[in-house]
Amino acid sequence: MTVRALSAALAAGLIALGLSLPAQAQEKLRVGWCSKTYNASMAPFAVALKKGWFKDNKVDFDLFSFAGSTDCMRNVATGELTLAMLSPEPLGIVSLQGVKAKVFFESYRRNIFGLAVAADSDIKSYADLKGQSVGVLSMGSVGVVIARSVVAAAGLNPSTDIRIVVTGEPAQTATLMRRGEVKALSLFDTYYTLVERAGVKLRHLHDPAIEKFPSNSWVALDETIEKRRADLVGFARAYAMGTAYAIAHPREAIKMVYEVYPQTKPTNMELEEAVTYDMPILQDRIDTWHLDNPATDKWGAVDVAAFQTYMDWLQKWGLLPGKVDAATITTNDLIADINAFDRKAIEKP
Repeated sequence: MTVRALSAALAAGLIALGLSLPAQAQEKLRVGWCSKTYNASMAPFAVALKKGWFKDNKVDFDLFSFAGSTDCMRNVATGELTLAMLSPEPLGIVSLQGVKAKVFFESYRRNIFGLAVAADSDIKSYADLKGQSVGVLSMGSVGVVIARSVVAAAGLNPSTDIRIVVTGEPAQTATLMRRGEVKALSLFDTYYTLVERAGVKLRHLHDPAIEKFPSNSWVALDETIEKRRADLVGFARAYAMGTAYAIAHPREAIKMVYEVYPQTKPTNMELEEAVTYDMPILQDRIDTWHLDNPATDKWGAVDVAAFQTYMDWLQKWGLLPGKVDAATITTNDLIADINAFDRKAIEKP
């Protein structure tokens, strides 16, 4: 999907639904989960629900799944969603279209996306992708943006030198890789683990620049942040508490995921076997949650400089049609209140 097409998709949604639908009209929060995949990475939700932390923080919500961050952003912009966990690219695009929205809680503290190929592939660099098909989860996924930008940076034409295709569920993706119909993937950490679980060993095309970029974060309209501040703080605090618990007690957290989202438990496995089977999925996500950046040592603290670097990079390679000031699409104003809980009490055995 070109930046023009991505912008058009977002703009069409805004025109069709209008910008006046009030996210504040609903008592419940309408929360967007920008993936159709439910797995052990849902641990912060499951833990906070099982422990009653959302209730303790006086918030209630309905969770809605979408194919990708573009769809989530469109629904936040129109007021259909109160907040959503989405990637930065569509937020940058709609900000240039006049939509005032911000990241108020940075959930993943490193980029979860990147490209991978089969372990025995001849592809060693982005330049080797010329003439190849690159698989993505959906055409609304940030994987499209990442794939197009890295090949552009390698001197290729992203519109003509690669072909981006939707590969579907992990098993189908693995089949397409085995057949050679798709030579590379532009997906995310936990999805790669699922593809390998389906029988295809992968090799990541590591890129230090991309790995430092921000990833999925909680986003809401400026108006929502102002008018429903207490609700957003309560929601994010419960989510942060669930995150802290999942890091400290991963096996127990996975069991709570199975209770809250029964469809996530692997079939034909005893409980402990299933937990062991799903530990790599949760570990992928735990690696992105750790408070390991001294500049942002609070749950949800936004690294504004990293967002600026990423926005500039997207603009440089034509994925953003203009300059985006990261200070206008991020805020740390809620972070102190979100972190008003006893982390040590949550982490203790």
